[in-house]
Amino acid sequence: MIFYIILLVWIILDLFTKNLAYIYLQHKISILWDFLYLKFTLNPWIAFWIEIYPFLLKIITISLIILIFYYYKNERKNNKNIKLFDISFSLILAWAIWNALERIFNSNVIDFIWVKYFSVFNLADSFITIGAIIYMYILYKNNK
Repeated sequence: MIFYIILLVWIILDLFTKNLAYIYLQHKISILWDFLYLKFTLNPWIAFWIEIYPFLLKIITISLIILIFYYYKNERKNNKNIKLFDISFSLILAWAIWNALERIFNSNVIDFIWVKYFSVFNLADSFITIGAIIYMYILYKNNK
């Protein structure tokens, strides 16, 4: 049950940050000169602005979330550190679910963190990455 509460909290936090971006980041706010800045952007593509046909992207996104959730349910019982395992997958799933909902209903994801020569992303992308890093740490510890 705690897993689902954490999942909901992450989703609400993502909604909150993206609404703040919509309200306050219509104009560029420099954080680190022109290298790092905040600006509201609607992103119709996947990571690094790679173009994929929108309908196919929605199907891929939903399929990946279902597969990740299925994997989580099956692997959870075999894991030694269940709390850390739950945290990593709540980060991955919650933020992926909210990005997917944005894609399904708006055909775009709100991005607002710009890094020059890299990409534009949002907190969801960051937390999915953090969740994946935590999971890799768990795998490393379990295989020791």
